Amino acid sequence: MSSQIAAEERRARIGLPCRIAHLRATAFGSLARLIGAQRLSVAYEPPFVDPHWLVWPSLLAVNASVALIVAAAAANRSRAGDEGALGLFYASVAILFLPFATRLVLPQISRAERIICLLLVTFALYLLRTIRAPVFFLDHDEYLHWTSAAAINETGRLFAPNVLFPIGPSYPGLEIVTNALSSLSGLSIFAAAFASLAVARLLYVAALFLFYEKVSGSARVAGVACILNMGSSTFVFFDTAFSYESMALPLLVFALVSEIWTADRLRFGQKRELWLLALVVLALAMTHHATAYGLALLLIGALCFTAVGASDGAALQSLGLACVCATAFPWIWSWAMGDPGSAYLGPIIEDGLRELRHLLSFDGVGRRPFASEQGVLTPLWQRATALAAAALICVGLALSFFRSLVWAGFSFESLRAARSWRSVAWSNGWLAFLTFLSFAYPIGMLLRLTRSGWEIGNRIAPFAFIGVGLVLSIGVATLFQRESKSRMRAAVVGAAATLIVIGGIISSAGLSLLVPAKYQVEADAGSIEPMGIGAAEWAKDWLGPRNRFATDRDNRLLLSTFGQQLVSTTLQLHDDAGVAIISRTFGPEEVGMIHRLELDYLLADLRITTGRPVVGAYFDSATADEMLSAPPSPGALLKFNAVPGVNRVFDNGYIVIYDVRAISGRK
Repeated sequence: MSSQIAAEERRARIGLPCRIAHLRATAFGSLARLIGAQRLSVAYEPPFVDPHWLVWPSLLAVNASVALIVAAAAANRSRAGDEGALGLFYASVAILFLPFATRLVLPQISRAERIICLLLVTFALYLLRTIRAPVFFLDHDEYLHWTSAAAINETGRLFAPNVLFPIGPSYPGLEIVTNALSSLSGLSIFAAAFASLAVARLLYVAALFLFYEKVSGSARVAGVACILNMGSSTFVFFDTAFSYESMALPLLVFALVSEIWTADRLRFGQKRELWLLALVVLALAMTHHATAYGLALLLIGALCFTAVGASDGAALQSLGLACVCATAFPWIWSWAMGDPGSAYLGPIIEDGLRELRHLLSFDGVGRRPFASEQGVLTPLWQRATALAAAALICVGLALSFFRSLVWAGFSFESLRAARSWRSVAWSNGWLAFLTFLSFAYPIGMLLRLTRSGWEIGNRIAPFAFIGVGLVLSIGVATLFQRESKSRMRAAVVGAAATLIVIGGIISSAGLSLLVPAKYQVEADAGSIEPMGIGAAEWAKDWLGPRNRFATDRDNRLLLSTFGQQLVSTTLQLHDDAGVAIISRTFGPEEVGMIHRLELDYLLADLRITTGRPVVGAYFDSATADEMLSAPPSPGALLKFNAVPGVNRVFDNGYIVIYDVRAISGRK
């Protein structure tokens, strides 16, 4: 009897671990079936090229043309004061984008058609920016780079000082390309910038397609990933502006493609192509500091994931070389230029992280989403669209995360049997890394809830969406669309992609997307208008170029570019000339400031007395802005009328230019 009881006890002890193992296997099996990780097939690729493959791209190009006409009509209606113009503009974006996205989701189209469709939709989206600003630059950063390009064109030398943007001349890649095209063709800087950035945008998407195709092994996944990548908040407008990031991002993707291409060559013992990778990284280091640092982080991350998950010697060798170049070249270039990036990027990063820490600890005031500095909220439908797009991305990432890992060669069964993290492996280090990179998207969204962190979150977007686009595309190919040729399913995915793109535009531009009918106080694009441009051009024609001016934030841009004047900034001279403009009285302090800054003229724009600044500052966010708790009074700006020795040389009713050379001693 006792032996029988002992045997039953042994069976019970043995059975308990078996039951636990059975439950564990059942749980893992259920989860695997839920995420589709057990049977994951490669996306369907058509075995042949349809001889009529150009028919659909032609029809889509005609549709895009119609959509652009609608967008142009909306832009004109906005300049005429029509409140419904913004909704019409977003409708034109949907009309343009939805057919392309729907077509690219279908599995039966050829690789050549995918590439043509991607280039068409990319160029059409780029033309939206031209419709918004057809004859001159609008955004603040564009004028900063225009100043640098004009200095190169005038002097024939690089690294000419830029008082508006001291760090800009240290990274002249964009200006070099633009001035070369302008000199060879006779085009203006504006026209040359339009042409060079159009080519850069097309090359960016083409290189991104090649990168996605290499990483995923599927042209279909690559095409859908590129479409979803266009949902980045910076894709349509921010990264098509005349700014150095617009030229740097194509170089970044070229560096990623060059790295994979170099690894392929190393597998066959060919090392002479290594110079191309180093050359692209060097060009990027000379073009934009933040993007160069971003490339270094991407390559280091891919190297770590490849080293942990795969034993590919050629890939490790190529990634190691790329990491050395991407880390060393930006540092060497920055050191050679006097390390301008640390003083520029350091405060932005520190302020953003500090505000985020306060926000997470609930002891700080965050930024109010979808609200301007004046407290104006974007319309409810725009807020709902942007939030729906963000929610759709997060849900898609949650459903596609494990599918993307399995596509990378991760074995779900190995996780069940793994005794430590070292036992977990994948065969595609790049894809595994990009899958985890998609977590940067919610982090960027969190940073947007702070004032200083908003810029960091916005700059993270193009890097995060390199991973987001690929992960969501794999989810589409393996979960929703699969090998189905249903156009209805493709239309649903296309509508979701369109919602993501429109949501990205709203979260980036919001109410400032189109040029308003009336002048707005310190609103960048809303303040760039014919009256200010005319005053700047008058200064160039009648006062001559290179006079020393002091004025507000946006008129400074116009004087520096259209007027070819030297403007006073706190960044360069560490003295805020705005104090002399807004002070109610003219005393020894104002006299001393004008004398120290050696000013020739002051430009007072009475329109800034009509409201709060849209961007949050009238001048440099320094002493003058700290003195103002309300708009400056017109009497303060007109006080120079009663100052002996000061002459009013220009007055168009709103903008007044005062000659103060008698006070500064330069007359």
